[in-house]
Amino acid sequence: MVIRLSFLTAILGLLCAFNAAYVRAQEPHTLRVARNAAPPSLGNPLTSVGQPGSGLWSVLFDSLTAIGPDGVLMPALATSWELESDTRWVFHLRPGVTFHNGAPFDANAAAAILAYLMGEDGRRLYVSTEVLNISNVDIIDDLTLAINTTIPDAIMPKRMALIAVPEPNAWTRLGPEGFAQAPVGTGSFSLIDWGQATGRMRFEAFKDSWRAPEQIERLELWTVPDATARIQALLTGQVDVLEAVSFDDVADLEASGFRVWRFGGAQVSSIAFRTVGNPDSPLQDARVRQALNFAVDRGMIATVIFGGNAEPASQGAARGTFGHDPDLRPIPFDAAKAKSLLAEAGYGSGFSLTIEVLTGFSTADSLVYQKVAQDLRAVGVDVTLRSPPFATWLRKYLANDWGDVDAFSLMWDSGGYADAVRPVRNFSCAKAVPFFCDETLMPLIEQTDRIMSPAERKKHLQMVLARMREAAPALLLTTASLRIATTADVEHLVLNPPNIAYHTMRFRP
Repeated sequence: MVIRLSFLTAILGLLCAFNAAYVRAQEPHTLRVARNAAPPSLGNPLTSVGQPGSGLWSVLFDSLTAIGPDGVLMPALATSWELESDTRWVFHLRPGVTFHNGAPFDANAAAAILAYLMGEDGRRLYVSTEVLNISNVDIIDDLTLAINTTIPDAIMPKRMALIAVPEPNAWTRLGPEGFAQAPVGTGSFSLIDWGQATGRMRFEAFKDSWRAPEQIERLELWTVPDATARIQALLTGQVDVLEAVSFDDVADLEASGFRVWRFGGAQVSSIAFRTVGNPDSPLQDARVRQALNFAVDRGMIATVIFGGNAEPASQGAARGTFGHDPDLRPIPFDAAKAKSLLAEAGYGSGFSLTIEVLTGFSTADSLVYQKVAQDLRAVGVDVTLRSPPFATWLRKYLANDWGDVDAFSLMWDSGGYADAVRPVRNFSCAKAVPFFCDETLMPLIEQTDRIMSPAERKKHLQMVLARMREAAPALLLTTASLRIATTADVEHLVLNPPNIAYHTMRFRP
């Protein structure tokens, strides 16, 4: 944070309290949130599953199931579900639900989006990976839907948490691009305008929602790419909520009277290695990828850069994620071993590596990547760091179109359904357009979804994560807690990983 003097911080806190009180008096039930980015696809919820998109789409849409604050699957548009056979899941839908345009939600609406994702056009969308095992969908009655799969799929209810349900007539009439501009869902808020000229997306409470806002009547999501500018927006009372607070701002914010909410992280940060489409790269050799993992002092990153607010990653799943193995220890920092492995692989003299990283999400991320580059240079790897805009990074990631880039920042994100199989698939041949592919791992990964016993499946996932660590598709870094800052009068902040449940929030009188 730029402003760190306690006196000046206190003054800003007093100014914020005065300004926030004035704004609240003018618009008592408007919640303003500062975010670091907006999804390039705006209101099309089928193009990705992580932030920044999911935080916006959870405002407008619902899915059949959802992930609760404790990472446990809970009802949403479906109130219950059961496994009728190894290849047939039956979902019972919530009665009385309507879309923003007044159209009823029913089994036909749910089946329509699944059919679209299974079709030729839908297969191009990121979320379509969740329906690959579906053979067909049966509409039993208005509120009962059966999903039949080609093979046993133990996590089909979890997959449904990632598929937002758009109003089918609007989707068909407008097409994906038109719908993105004028989305219609069943969520707690409906769109007023995208605010593309101002950077302020505005929404109003949908009072007919089955999860209607308790108090908030208007919601504004402000896109503020710069981390310091986001902090200043909170300090000066322009916004009430600041997403993803950097650890080094926590003490100053709390001293100034702001509230900082802490949540366990569902993501493991890493530098992903690109081997697909990069045939001449030294990263093709597993020994090189392992060497780079030994070369980085992730313990120092966790304790010094993050001030103890993070822990060194031991695997591609955070604590609390189904499949996480608490007995798996972090990869030790061992520069000598890294050099030995590089020499064994024929790169004793080193090589060059170009890495693209996303920055600006916090004040610490640039320091982390600089530390990674420093440690890699110490073992002979000449690193060039680049920082593209998020939209550019996302386009490259989805298409694996990286040009001369060898590696890039990427989270092992299990927040979508709190299950380790999701990040495992993203770092394997199973990704729609993979950047890394080790065919020997695929039978183990595919078997994970076919084990119906939770206990057996968890044990199998732990084995897969250990094997993935050996294959080293990425340089594992740290797992950090998520911090969200609010003004002191904000209450009832609930996180349904990885999204804030804005409809539950209130202002204290």
